[in-house]
Amino acid sequence: MSHCPHRIFLGLSFVALLALTACDQAAVKSYTIPKEQPVVKSEPAEPNPMRPLSGMAEQAAAAGELEYTVPAGWRQLPASGIRKATLQVEDAELSVLVFPGDVGGELANINRWREQIGLAAVEESALATITRALTISQHPASYVDLIGPEKSIKGAILPFHGRTWFFKLLGPSDSVQANEAGLLEFLDSVQLPDNAH
Repeated sequence: MSHCPHRIFLGLSFVALLALTACDQAAVKSYTIPKEQPVVKSEPAEPNPMRPLSGMAEQAAAAGELEYTVPAGWRQLPASGIRKATLQVEDAELSVLVFPGDVGGELANINRWREQIGLAAVEESALATITRALTISQHPASYVDLIGPEKSIKGAILPFHGRTWFFKLLGPSDSVQANEAGLLEFLDSVQLPDNAH
């Protein structure tokens, strides 16, 4: 029994020592770790064949230059890169681009144009209602007529010796409609370099 006060004294001394040494230690910090989000693997995006890729400008240059007549009242703007010509009339713009190959085919290209003006994609069977045959530079082309809720596109798609030429008049619907005659005049004047004959 005589050892009990001694043990109590030693026990209290040990607790006091622990308390004193704890004062010299850095304060305890807490961190909140955000919950780990599950990893979602998406399928690789399908490449957009209309987006200019490396080498496209060189391909466009190899297609040669086109000749055309600027319709009265239209303004010619500088062409660059894959754009072979740019014209402006009122607040609508005509762009002329050339790509190698068929760029996905006529239906895919028309559906891309439809998307640009807020129209839903169509099936192949609907093409007859929005296209008609046209001749550009003595070659068969498709004339495309798309009327959107606010903007419209009128233009032509011309497959030409392993490349596809796009002639697209885009702008507010009233401007595009009002200048269709000028567009047709322009398309009729287009001459492309044809070394295949």
